[in-house]
Amino acid sequence: MLRFFIDYNNFAKGEIKIVLNIIKNYVELTKPRTVLLLILTAIISGLTALEKVPSNSSLFLPTLIGLLFGVMGANSITCYIDRDIDAIMERTKKRPIPTGRISSRNALIYGAILVSIGFIIICFVRPLASVFLILGVIDSAIVYNYFMKRKSVWNIVLASPAGGMPILVFWVALTGTINFIPIIMALLTIFWTPAHIWSLAFFYQEDYKKAKIPMLPVVYEPEKSIYCIAGSTILLVLFSLALINSFGSIYLLTTLILGLTILFFAVKLVLKPQKENAWTLFKLSSPYLFLIFLAMLLDIYFG
Repeated sequence: MLRFFIDYNNFAKGEIKIVLNIIKNYVELTKPRTVLLLILTAIISGLTALEKVPSNSSLFLPTLIGLLFGVMGANSITCYIDRDIDAIMERTKKRPIPTGRISSRNALIYGAILVSIGFIIICFVRPLASVFLILGVIDSAIVYNYFMKRKSVWNIVLASPAGGMPILVFWVALTGTINFIPIIMALLTIFWTPAHIWSLAFFYQEDYKKAKIPMLPVVYEPEKSIYCIAGSTILLVLFSLALINSFGSIYLLTTLILGLTILFFAVKLVLKPQKENAWTLFKLSSPYLFLIFLAMLLDIYFG
């Protein structure tokens, strides 16, 4: 009897491990780091919106859940679309589809289900908000990954609006309207995207060349590429300053410090167009965006 229980426990542990690995693979398929940053900026947009309409606080959680499903689904679909080039590139070849941990068919079905659930939830909260969700999915998965990523040097510019859609989804879902503040918030994410991705592509030029992806740093010589990266960074900082009158001293101080910091590294890349400098700018850009949005939140509650 004791042996039976020992064998059963070992079997149960093995089954649990298999299930956990399956869950881990499907979570990995959604690109959780990307999801986290987009959701955090959207949450801050939502909390800012609640200052305008606190009576709609009951809509916050369903909006968050719906948006989470939508973003995770969109990323899963992009993994399905990019499955061939992901298998070629060193940076992406260990993703679930190239390694065979998830079949391409299952990835597509999974992504479509997540997007559908997210759309339905957001539609119940506020139909207009669901329009922005779908626009984000279309821009990210269809316009960028399916059509333009392999054809145009300006592919990431066309993909950038998708990054601003979660912000608009949350704001519209909670307020039913749209104004200057969420538009500038969205533009911050939109101008952040090229600087972030082009810095990454500058560092991984050989990877993108191997996969025949015409990212700007791959097609153009380093001098032109870094000027585009620096230009996008400058626009990002300028648009962050556009919100100074909408928030308080915490946001102002944070924006000035972070703006000067990221501009310093952008100038450093211009003066020394080396991969290491591009990598530093890439690694800095995500914390920069998050901290800018966090400063908005801190100003609302503590400013």
